[in-house]
Amino acid sequence: MKVAILWTQLSGYLNACMKELAVRDNIDLFVCHEAPGKDAPFDEGQFAWITKRFMWRTQLDLYSLEQQLRAFAPDILVVAGWHIPAYRRLAKKLQSKCWRVMTMDNPWAATVRQRVGTWIAPYYLRSIADVAWVPGERQAVFARKLGFQQGAILRGLYACDQAAFEAMHLQRLAEGRPVPRFFLFAGRFSPQKGLDTLVRAYQAYRETDPDPWPLICCGAGPLRSHLEAKPGIRIEGFVQPAHMPPLFAAAGCLVVPSVFEPWALVIHEAVSAGLLALASEKAGAAVHLVQPGYNGFIFDSQDAAGLASLMSQISAMSDSQLDAMSRASHSLSLQFSPQRWADTLLDAFHVLRHEPTARQGAVIGLKS
Repeated sequence: MKVAILWTQLSGYLNACMKELAVRDNIDLFVCHEAPGKDAPFDEGQFAWITKRFMWRTQLDLYSLEQQLRAFAPDILVVAGWHIPAYRRLAKKLQSKCWRVMTMDNPWAATVRQRVGTWIAPYYLRSIADVAWVPGERQAVFARKLGFQQGAILRGLYACDQAAFEAMHLQRLAEGRPVPRFFLFAGRFSPQKGLDTLVRAYQAYRETDPDPWPLICCGAGPLRSHLEAKPGIRIEGFVQPAHMPPLFAAAGCLVVPSVFEPWALVIHEAVSAGLLALASEKAGAAVHLVQPGYNGFIFDSQDAAGLASLMSQISAMSDSQLDAMSRASHSLSLQFSPQRWADTLLDAFHVLRHEPTARQGAVIGLKS
């Protein structure tokens, strides 16, 4: 079976999922992707195992993609969204020649742009996608409004290298160590990640807590200076995927203060490693992976005082309380994995292959 993936910038999590797909029986993989950006300079060496790979930097580089894709002749075409013109054009040209999966991670927000999109989607998306693949329920709401029937919406689009992060949690349990008393932020140092809220909340927390936890920050971006020279904050810079699990093992609670975050895969990484999680209501993954009072808490993305209070509440917990919430986090992480990612894609394809009428029926398809 030939699977072509047309993506934006590759990442460690997608690498883990594609590796799982590639080891399945009789899978031939072709990957087209954008070159790494300066705020996420992933090591190219981690993708060297992909023998059929086409990397592009500008839209002009994509002119030769059609010839390569037609020569590959995919059975399944996975396309990242609909915002890259060359990808849209090729998906349309391959209608009826392969099964086309359009991924999307934007949640429904009822914006003017989204509302207009729902009006034109039945005419626009019918020609470029057979199904939509989304991370979770917030995105599934949008997909339904775009005209995809329930049976044409796949879940579980994003999954971290779950086994690698889970190993950190299992090792802590085997060694009988307590949950580390450190907070962790992992993401771009940019406004949409809520860096200003994080800094204000952490400073307020340190001023009122007699024994504050340190805050580890890893990432890169234009707001690095906002974190520098701040008491208790340790900046790790950008960390390659292979080095992320040990970093998570050194922390006890992830903080995600984002003001815009369609999903936040870092939450899955954290809960897989047994971290508690403090996530803003903007983080889409929090719906599935953060249960207030069970393994963490959810707060208003603009409420620095509220976040500071939750940090105090977490750090005041006993080792046994932290351990119980850590175990709860790990249990929630099992909803997603590279194995389930590959199963979702291949199982849905086999349903279509063995049910010829599915394209017109209620199992798979777009509403007219």
